[in-house]
Amino acid sequence: MKKHIIASFIAAAAALPAHSESLVQVYNLAKAHDPSLRAAAATYRADKEQVEVTRGNLYPNISFSGSLGYTKTDPDYLDDSYSNVQNQLAVNLDYPIYSPALEYGVDAVEIAYTSSGIEFEQAEETLAYNTLSDFFDVLTAQATLDTTQAQVKSYAGQLDRVKKQYEVGLVSITDLQDAQAGYDSVRVTALQAEAQLTIALESLYQRTGQTIESIPSLSEDYPITVPAGLNANTLIERAMTNNKSIKVLDLSVETAQNNINIQKSNGRTPTVSITGSVSRTDNDYSDAPSSMQSGVVNSAAIGLGVSIPLYSGGAINASVRQATASAEAALESRESSIQDIELSIRNAVLTLKTIAAQVDAQRQLIRSSQSALEATQAGYDVGTRNIVELLDAQSTFFDAKNTYESLRYNFVLQQITLEQLTGDLDESKIEALDKWLM
Repeated sequence: MKKHIIASFIAAAAALPAHSESLVQVYNLAKAHDPSLRAAAATYRADKEQVEVTRGNLYPNISFSGSLGYTKTDPDYLDDSYSNVQNQLAVNLDYPIYSPALEYGVDAVEIAYTSSGIEFEQAEETLAYNTLSDFFDVLTAQATLDTTQAQVKSYAGQLDRVKKQYEVGLVSITDLQDAQAGYDSVRVTALQAEAQLTIALESLYQRTGQTIESIPSLSEDYPITVPAGLNANTLIERAMTNNKSIKVLDLSVETAQNNINIQKSNGRTPTVSITGSVSRTDNDYSDAPSSMQSGVVNSAAIGLGVSIPLYSGGAINASVRQATASAEAALESRESSIQDIELSIRNAVLTLKTIAAQVDAQRQLIRSSQSALEATQAGYDVGTRNIVELLDAQSTFFDAKNTYESLRYNFVLQQITLEQLTGDLDESKIEALDKWLM
């Protein structure tokens, strides 16, 4: 009987779907479904065009104008009035040949464009992390449900056996009630596990826009080991180079410092522009004095304009001080965020090592609890152990199996978290992980 109970559990826990959803396919579904990723892509395209718009201010601005007018004049010193039909065409030029403020303005939008590109990459990375997290929540919930259902099956078999023993007077009513209570309790746990799986599937559906019908499991051969050279300080150095959040923060500091130059240029440096125009004016006078002759007048003009800000009621210096304070705030915010990232990396490394040790300990616990279950089952068969002790031994065994699976999935999630913190989470990591899902 004892062999039958354990064999039934192993058979139920090992039952897997014949076909599993590909993790890569799930991620591609999430990318196609996620509106925030599309928004980041659109922002990136818009900032690219803004660079061209702003850069255009550094080039000559050439415009064309034309007019057609009719004027009737009735002066007091003349007996008669006269009229004039005037047509005018003009081409105008405005070319800022020296304007530091405009050049710094172009730098600002170029920095913003670079930042939006990194933010788009960060949106992809965040989506990958969230999708993997949701996917492994489903896998963990499914593993928990599998173990619980195996436990229900085992308890049902034990209850059926106790009922038969009670019918022939081999056990007391107390044993029957204890067996029934154990079975009812584990059925409640199974219902909770089903609910958790449903919730996890709904979250994944929200992420992908598609129902995931078949759920894989993590291969038993997946290495739950921490590389010997894994060092938090090394990972922090890597994060300083690759972490998307740090890159965005670096650019925010650069933007704030560039804004200081913009405010200084707006208030303290001259702007030099070349201006020019070419025009043609056609006058057609009717009944006008002889001094006003009809005909065409062509004119051309070119000039050099200089604009120097002198005083704006203290606003110039205030703007510079304001930009300087904003740059300081951006720098301090960067330092604060870096401290948080460093702490997160150290915690993730420690957690990863702890889980790896827990998995090893849990394997041993499964073996020892299985031996304890077999011994308790043998004792119950010969009457030296009661049903409560047997149910407790079964519960310990199943709990050990369930905790073991949860720890394995949690180990993978910690690896994913560490890869995101160091800026290494990309599709290649998803493809590599997908090979371990059976």
